[in-house]
Amino acid sequence: MAVRTVLNIGHGSDPGLVRGLNEDYHRVWEYPYRDGRLLLFGVADGMGGAAAGEYASRRAIQVLDEAFQRYVADVAAGKPVIGLELLVERCVRLANVRLHREAQEHPSRAGMGSTLTFVVMQGRQAHLAHVGDSRAWLVRDGRIDQLTRDHTWVEEQMSLGLLDASAAGGHDWRHMLTRSLGADQSIEVDVRSMDVRSGDLLVVSTDGLHGLITPEEMLAELTGGRSLQSSVDFLISRARELGGPDNITLVTVEVP
Repeated sequence: MAVRTVLNIGHGSDPGLVRGLNEDYHRVWEYPYRDGRLLLFGVADGMGGAAAGEYASRRAIQVLDEAFQRYVADVAAGKPVIGLELLVERCVRLANVRLHREAQEHPSRAGMGSTLTFVVMQGRQAHLAHVGDSRAWLVRDGRIDQLTRDHTWVEEQMSLGLLDASAAGGHDWRHMLTRSLGADQSIEVDVRSMDVRSGDLLVVSTDGLHGLITPEEMLAELTGGRSLQSSVDFLISRARELGGPDNITLVTVEVP
């Protein structure tokens, strides 16, 4: 079962001004883990039309919770377990299998899918898993660094040197995903492990936020002296002011 302690966290989600449904989903959990705690937080951005996208993002996040609840229970029982860096990848693969199978079994969910970007933090180690065009960021020493690479057609063309940044910004295919949960039976997952420091901010967002708000504006707001919750509320409001064409979700956690 998840436990809660005092952490400096900001989180929020908004449907924006255009979409009828909020197909984003996010959660922050803490679990008892050995002599400390395990912190898990992430975002998912669903797709598929009608209520399928809303279901897909929620289901992807639920799979994470189920998998980590089993994991911490096994640790508590003294059972042998894999490392967290392996677990985060397997969680994404499990979510993908479940979404793909359910899309095949339920015609109303055919074609559904989701991005998934999440961080697991234990002590001074953080493990990140990522599929899609949601993003993770690290704020440290007055800098903000993007930790993930978008799995989009435009990003791939840029990495190959076939498209420059000026052309990419307004490209018609900038939101075309090349990797998402549920599309195929198997999936490639980007995984990264890193050391974190006290005072670092770890941030995850969906493209309804970072597609409108620049990294520089995020950095200025998140380090501007407000509470993290106030900063999250402001940035979501700012995305709405800029038109809010997509669902908007942001989670940020300060390393204690």
